[in-house]
Amino acid sequence: MPLYSIHLRGNGRESFAEAEFVRQAFCWKAFFLGPLWLARHRLWVGLLLWAAAYLFLLAVLPAVLSASSIFLIALCLQIYLGLEANRLREAKLARQGYRLAEIVSAPASELAEARFYRQVEARDAAQDSSPGAQDDAQP
Repeated sequence: MPLYSIHLRGNGRESFAEAEFVRQAFCWKAFFLGPLWLARHRLWVGLLLWAAAYLFLLAVLPAVLSASSIFLIALCLQIYLGLEANRLREAKLARQGYRLAEIVSAPASELAEARFYRQVEARDAAQDSSPGAQDDAQP
């Protein structure tokens, strides 16, 4: 079952509204649609590096390598992007002030979100019903 990392910015209940869920698996969208995926997630440096690598492949390497070698190199670049795409997202989130809050196992993103928010509600309910919380509430 896939794992999802949950990243929160700040502390408190308001941070849950901005939670980011990142799947910990190979990213097929990044593999097949590399530059579009990078642009959608606003990973501009990654997009520039991707474009530079492909310009180099198309402009310089045909004079040195065969077409099948260039195809293999391009395929390896796409596989690498698919493997590292979600790490790029996590690094961007860390730069934006997000922190890793939890890792949840779920078959789909929506189920991971539901499971995470149920766990948060259960923790809040447990804290509210703890003996220390009840003693503070009494006059």
